[in-house]
Amino acid sequence: MEVAAADSEMHNTPTSSTGKAEGSNSRPAKRRKFQRVYPEDELRCRRSDGKGWRCIQERMEGSIYCEHHNSTKSKISFRAKPKKRRLSSPKRLLSAKSPRRLTARPAKSDDEEEDRTGGEMFNGTKEYENGNSLCHQCQRNDQEKVIYCSKCNLKCYCSPCIKAWYPLLSESGVAVACPFCRGNCNCKACLHTCGLQMETVKWDEDVTQEFLKYLLIKLLPCLEQVHNEQRDELKVERSLQRTSHVKMEKAVISADQCLHCDNCSTSIVDYHRSCPACGYRLCITCCRELRLKCGSVRGAQAKQQDGKEEEEPESVEIQGSKLEKPVQSCAWAASSDGSIKCPPLSLGGCGGCELDLKTLFEPDWIAKLAMDAEMESYNTRTEHDLLHCSICDLGGGGGGGGDVKKKLRLASHRNGEKNDNYLYCPSRHNVEEESEGLVHFQKHWLRGEPVIVCNVVLEGGSGLSWEPMVMWRAVRETMKNKFEKNTRTVAAIDCLDWQEVDVNIHQFFTGYKDSKSHKDGWPQLLRLKDWPPSSGFEEQLPKHRAEFLATLPFQQYMNPKTGFLNLAAKLPENMTKPNLGPRMYIANGLKEELLKGDSVIKLHKDIADSVYVLMHTTEVQLLEEQQQIVKDWIQKSNHKGESKWSSLGAKYDVDRTAHTRKSVYGGALWDIFRRQDTPKLEAYLRKHWEEFCIPDHWVVDSVVHPIHDQAVFLTSDHKRKLKEEYDVEAWTFEQNEGEAVLIPAGCSYQVRNLKSCIHMVLEFVSPESLQECLQLTSEFRCLPKSHHANKDKLEVKKMIVYGATKVVHSLRQIRDSCDN
Repeated sequence: MEVAAADSEMHNTPTSSTGKAEGSNSRPAKRRKFQRVYPEDELRCRRSDGKGWRCIQERMEGSIYCEHHNSTKSKISFRAKPKKRRLSSPKRLLSAKSPRRLTARPAKSDDEEEDRTGGEMFNGTKEYENGNSLCHQCQRNDQEKVIYCSKCNLKCYCSPCIKAWYPLLSESGVAVACPFCRGNCNCKACLHTCGLQMETVKWDEDVTQEFLKYLLIKLLPCLEQVHNEQRDELKVERSLQRTSHVKMEKAVISADQCLHCDNCSTSIVDYHRSCPACGYRLCITCCRELRLKCGSVRGAQAKQQDGKEEEEPESVEIQGSKLEKPVQSCAWAASSDGSIKCPPLSLGGCGGCELDLKTLFEPDWIAKLAMDAEMESYNTRTEHDLLHCSICDLGGGGGGGGDVKKKLRLASHRNGEKNDNYLYCPSRHNVEEESEGLVHFQKHWLRGEPVIVCNVVLEGGSGLSWEPMVMWRAVRETMKNKFEKNTRTVAAIDCLDWQEVDVNIHQFFTGYKDSKSHKDGWPQLLRLKDWPPSSGFEEQLPKHRAEFLATLPFQQYMNPKTGFLNLAAKLPENMTKPNLGPRMYIANGLKEELLKGDSVIKLHKDIADSVYVLMHTTEVQLLEEQQQIVKDWIQKSNHKGESKWSSLGAKYDVDRTAHTRKSVYGGALWDIFRRQDTPKLEAYLRKHWEEFCIPDHWVVDSVVHPIHDQAVFLTSDHKRKLKEEYDVEAWTFEQNEGEAVLIPAGCSYQVRNLKSCIHMVLEFVSPESLQECLQLTSEFRCLPKSHHANKDKLEVKKMIVYGATKVVHSLRQIRDSCDN
């Protein structure tokens, strides 16, 4: 090195290559030893090589180097070894404290600045030949064209990423506000953020008091029903103990523990009977039915004393519906004095001790609650002023202005009930802006009518992409460590035979837009239900979950945490809550009615109110070979295939005059039946049960309940017969992308996917549907234990009790604050 050579010349004696001193003819002279004198450290030159060597010369005045190194410092360049660039972690990527920009942004001209602020034409794209700008989406800096955001002045996106992941956003739109600023960035890091958050709405005391009183009016009849059931059981216990002061033991359970009846699987709210020996629990409804000997009590195993099963099953009549159930053992019955022994071993008990009456709270807690609720309900409005909607009645009858008709959708043609044929169909903007939007909704909701809300995704969301591959990327990154074992394959339902098949989740998403076939060429339609599972939805897709909750209309009813009129949100925080969603349904779909293998949600009822939001759709076209196979099968069948095939692709909405182009159609076709038509609908299904078959002409040979079994789908031919024989017609309409369909509890409904669809589903419990929820709970408890709908998953009686407690407490607080 230059430095080492210079030092050698200055401090060492010159020698020859052989080691002898120059000018010496004799033997080599001995090297003389001398002691070097170093200057003081403050005066010593600072030049060093970083490895221990340092110059020993004295530094110059006014410099930190000696004369030699001061003259050569401009020629010497020590470069540090470049560090490898590390991909930013999500936390560092989202941090705004020290944004890292690899290249300085070129200064904008005055014309460009003017275009950005107010001009019609805006060219916000910047091209770089060397590709030295880091794209926020793909984290690459080798793209030739990137677009900077003029809003945050921090992020930029490359042109390929914009085309691939933001098809609805142009490059000029990115330049005005990038996806990160818009809140809909779907890069790996941003997909795992909390996403769009809803602001908590605070009302004044007058509005809050009106909501509380409205809640109390709906809760009071249901609370009195729970109280009457406990009062009857308490009378029996008084006669058994022969005293007016009943001694009742309090059951010891944790706050998050949920008790269910061991006989009917219904949740236990307060009073129940329990065996002191084996712990067998029996709800007070089963106790009453045992004493009445009405034959509606089931056992865990339906056997007689001799061990042989009964040949003929029993049945129970509930609202015109005959529920077939396993036969009960004659060995278990209540005594003449009303006491009940623990059932025998064959029925799940021990058969020894008498069942003791126990409580989960204080013995008279619900009685006091019912009394306080009745006192608080005085001087409140009745529901009669909400049952009549003069605005929609005028518009549905042919009158009213254009604004009224825009909020209605014709969904049926029932004779003599013209007002019932139209459904309330506002936009989300109208719901939020109108002062009477919530009251208008309540008028229709009280009558048990579905409601359609348009543009909930467009007007309520941030524009986050719901493309399947976007969600796949988010789940893949979240489950990176667990992916190989748990999430590579999922169980999907093949709509042809309704059997579960294991499919690769990535292949399912890539085939979301493609037409697949079975071995015989028949179109293969798959349904992915409840994926990802509700328990892991918030962990795997947090941003999509937050986006969905933010788009929901009528947040007072639907918000699972802060919904003021959602009784599911009234349960205590430390209590185990029912699984009401949100859930995601992803399914392939075709506009053609195949008559077998259609992508459908079969006819059923939900125990709670529900909302379906169609987040994404895409059209799938059949191949020519597939179309010919389907057409040939329909022509050979006995379903008037020629006329049906000629109408394929037409608009299915009953209001056909509202559409000028038949090629335009929605994503899903809905049929929702009125609550009062349920008995006739069940009668039709029982009459024509053998006509509902699956492929290979295997006929369903048994039925427990024609609707709760969720085993049939009414085709257009069956809907025509239902109209002719029983004068029952459903509300039939199409759901477009971005629309929300609200279904009241107790309404039977079915859905057929006309396109490949992604539905987000959430259940909630409105005060208007409490009676229906109680009725459905009583129906579900009569189903066999092996039935999928038998267990009381909603626990609506708990919601009634805790909801009434909160309402009474809040009303008292408002009254006390006004008095003070």
